[in-house]
Amino acid sequence: MAANHARALVQHGAIEHLVLAVGAWQKEMYQSLLGSFADRIEIVSVDIKNSSLARNRWFATDVPSLAKKFSSSLVHHSFPVPVFRKLFACPIAVTLHDLYPYDLPSNFGFPNYFVNRMILRQCIHNVDGIACVSSATRSHLDALFPEAARFSAIEVTGNYVKISDNGLDSLCRPKGVSDTPFLLCVAQHRKNKNLDLLIRGFAKFSKSNDLYYPLVIVGARGPETRMLGNLVKELDIVNKTMFLDSIADDELRWLYRNCALFVVTSGIEGFCLPVAEALMHHARVLCSDIPILKDVAEDEANYFSLVGDAVRNLATAMSESLRRPAATHDVEDRFSDKRVLAAYLRLYSRVPPARA
Repeated sequence: MAANHARALVQHGAIEHLVLAVGAWQKEMYQSLLGSFADRIEIVSVDIKNSSLARNRWFATDVPSLAKKFSSSLVHHSFPVPVFRKLFACPIAVTLHDLYPYDLPSNFGFPNYFVNRMILRQCIHNVDGIACVSSATRSHLDALFPEAARFSAIEVTGNYVKISDNGLDSLCRPKGVSDTPFLLCVAQHRKNKNLDLLIRGFAKFSKSNDLYYPLVIVGARGPETRMLGNLVKELDIVNKTMFLDSIADDELRWLYRNCALFVVTSGIEGFCLPVAEALMHHARVLCSDIPILKDVAEDEANYFSLVGDAVRNLATAMSESLRRPAATHDVEDRFSDKRVLAAYLRLYSRVPPARA
């Protein structure tokens, strides 16, 4: 998100000078993501230990000095971090993707989620502007922190989604994936993704469907990985299920382009970038009917209910979705850099003077 935001700001001449502070271990990646725009952005490489404690200490104590050094007119954090208002002479904005410390404390573990809640609360109360990536996130912010609007300008910005500039000739089928039609899910192995529901629903769908559709799950290993592996064995669908991790962008694009159905079973999300990417690659999309996914996919996706027998609801929706015509989504403008940048510039124009 930070790289896309930075590219949009300089590409469309929205600012005079942009300083992008990144960890030393991230510099090469950001230079690659920024491409030809890297020369128009001053990248500051921060040489600190890559740990949550070191990063939070740096955000709290060193960012104010960095802002002063560059005489910054605004500091924008790409996610909630510790902010001590009196140390800044300029306004501060933050992008709010989700409220996971409250919605899904299990993602952080005990007692870590208390610290994450404290940082989130402290940040929201000390910034001057908040960019919410969706209307659902904004509504949830209002419910949990009704006082936030008294301190900050708030804008729903959406997310800038850019697919690779490489042509279709560059697409590469991942090793082990066959040319037969398949179902696809892109999600980390975390509780909120409901991958156990996905696997159970897929097993039920497979038993009632004469056609062979393997399931490909792309995502980083996490707390749920062992359980998911055991579940696949228990349901006897090992030969129909493939887990992939750390694949190349052109391999992921091939999966989006060639899947028979893209499935998202999440119970909680912040934005769910894979849904937007799947839509932009013209995939059939099936989502759980939670507000954030409806916010992102709108009427371009099919939905199933998590209420009642969710496994049966999902299996039925899989069959029905596959019988529908192939997708013809034209959603590039909804996630374009110009549209998202306009929302950010509205936020910046509404940010009140620094509360020093």
